[in-house]
Amino acid sequence: MVGTRFSKCLQRKSLSKIVLAVSAFSLLAAQVTPGRGVATGTTAAASAPKSERLVEFTPDVVTFQNVPVGDTYTQAVRITNLAEGTLQIRKISTSNTDFQVTGILLPVVVAHGTSENFTISFRPKGESRRDGQISIFTSSGDAPMVLTVRASTIKVQTELTASEAAIDFEDVAVGGVGMQQVALTNSGTSDLTIAGISAMGAAFSVSGATAMRLTPGQSVAVEVNFAPKSTGRQTGQLTISGTDGGPLVVIPVTGTAAESSRSTVKLNWEESPVTAAGYVVYRSADSSGPYRRISEAATSEFVDTGLAVGHTYYYVVASVGADQMESEYSSPISATVPEG
Repeated sequence: MVGTRFSKCLQRKSLSKIVLAVSAFSLLAAQVTPGRGVATGTTAAASAPKSERLVEFTPDVVTFQNVPVGDTYTQAVRITNLAEGTLQIRKISTSNTDFQVTGILLPVVVAHGTSENFTISFRPKGESRRDGQISIFTSSGDAPMVLTVRASTIKVQTELTASEAAIDFEDVAVGGVGMQQVALTNSGTSDLTIAGISAMGAAFSVSGATAMRLTPGQSVAVEVNFAPKSTGRQTGQLTISGTDGGPLVVIPVTGTAAESSRSTVKLNWEESPVTAAGYVVYRSADSSGPYRRISEAATSEFVDTGLAVGHTYYYVVASVGADQMESEYSSPISATVPEG
């Protein structure tokens, strides 16, 4: 149950009667295709009466507008034979390598009044205007017939940002599992593809999808886990990679593992006076936070296990309404796990 807090579902005083019980207990181990756009085609007024032309292009002028650098846009073109006899199209060439012509097998004979179609593709390599010409060589003579292409580009800004510059796990008991989330946001102006998310360090791992495509402004939450098998300070890193294999974002990850206790902490609280769909329990190693979500509870009771010997934990609870919105936190309450 993830939601945005609302202020009236749970009064702070409603959790003032949280009861803590520390009891001896056996440890429970926790464990694109590139955007194929259709360019805008425009038809200009004919420069000469149709009877004086051998062919007609539809559209007369092909326009590619604001094409992102590196993307490929396409436009279909129809060429119609207006001459009295047949016309053979022998060759089609482009004035710029950013333009390509496909979809027609040459040479081809076009009868009077009939048409052939081909496709012009535009894939800009840099940011600037890319006006050009498509030259069609036919059996009518040595001079080619020319189709004008007008193109403009925009610079692609791809940037992936993370909500955390570093991730640190504190007071995770050996055999237990600590979990934190980091939000990744596409802060650029075009779609961005994450090809992989990996965690370096034996005790660190990533849960959920590790490959995805983000539109501009879109965010995704990634769950990072710390499951130590020995005590002490441990280090690693989280790497988010792009389609070229290079890193988009690298986040250092650290964790402190402590001796595991067989004790548990039991929380009880008064139920919300407003009907609640459930509750969310948060925990921190410091009274001022940050508080990390550790569990969801359907009732007004929760038992926390896999705790570190001698450590003090702080807890807050929020209720969740039928609309999945969370209340404000309760007042924090602490519990210290005994030695041994």
